[in-house]
Formats: sequence, C-alpha cells, structure tokens
Amino acid sequence: MKEKKQPYVRGAERRDLIADAARALMVEAGLAALRTREVAARAGITVSTLHFHVATKSDLIALVAENSRDQFLALLPEAPDPDLPARTQLRAEARAYHDSLRDRPELAACFAQLQQLGGSEPHVAEMLDEFTSGWLRRYETILEFGCTRGEFRADLAPLPAALALTGALTSFAQRGEGGLALYWPVYGELERGFLAAPSFGGERR
Repeated sequence: MKEKKQPYVRGAERRDLIADAARALMVEAGLAALRTREVAARAGITVSTLHFHVATKSDLIALVAENSRDQFLALLPEAPDPDLPARTQLRAEARAYHDSLRDRPELAACFAQLQQLGGSEPHVAEMLDEFTSGWLRRYETILEFGCTRGEFRADLAPLPAALALTGALTSFAQRGEGGLALYWPVYGELERGFLAAPSFGGERR
C-alpha cells in the first residue's frame, strides 16, 4: 500500500512526537511495547519516517530518555542562587517535583521503566545517572547555601540530607493518582529537621 504524503513538520517537532508516542506506549505496556509500527501509528507517521529519525530500537529508547529528561528539567525552578533564601528555594524544588507528579506522571513512570534497562543500554544508563546526580546536586547546593546563611543547622551534612529528602519524595512517584496526600506532610517533617535552632526571639534564623 502506498504511504500517504505527510504534512511538513520540522525535525525537532517530529522527534518530540515520536518521543511522546513511545513514552505513552512504555507507560501503558512497558518497554516490550516499543515496536516501530505501534510507535509510528501512535505518532501519526509512517514507519519509514520513524526510521529516518531513529534507526534502531536503541536509538528510540535514547530519544525517549533524553526527551523525558529535558521535559522534566524544564519544569524545575532557576538554578540555585546563594543570594536567595535557601528555605524558599528548597520548597520551590519540592513544589516543582510535586507538580510534575501531579501534572506529568508519565515522566516519572517513564524513568521507572528506563531504570529497568540496567546495562543493556549503557548510553541511556549513563544519561540517567548524570541526570539524577544533577537533580540531587540542586538539593545539596541549596542545603549548603542554607547552612552558610544560618537557615539550616550548622552541623547538617548537605549530601546525606539531600539523599534523604529526594529519596522520600521520589517514593511518591509510584503511588499513582491521589497518592500525593502525604507529600507535603513528609516534606515538612524532613524540613523541620534541617532548620537551625530558634533564635532568642523565638523564630527561626
């Protein structure tokens, strides 16, 4: 059967369409669902067009991983700033992640699928490690700023504290719709443990 002529779409936009379609299939049915015909049909393109952009399944998985990473990073606040209140920045980071779980749950679900690849896709595994390390570093940096500014405990260890916080918050990624009810109470309990002792005036410094 002769393939229908498709309207012109810029290459970057076409790759985004492919990534969105592949991610949706992964979330619905797992990595095994990433078959070229199904992805092409979901994206509304021909198989030959899909293969023009991603020649192999490994290329397709890498595209999904990179696209998902970029979409998540676009949801985050500005980079940590030593001149801004650390507690406000920490809450903004937590808010961005909370909102991503609420509004873009497919991103967290996709990352969970990609983590299952292990060493079978080393490029993707390396990219995911770099991504998660960078995200963790944002929290660590803000906690470092807070210790310097006297907002957080002087004896706080920023990296372990960042690991504890992100570990607790990422546990909500698998709880599904309506599973965020305890997100802010959990965050609040952890944050209270980070704060510096009250000043003599009875308020946090």
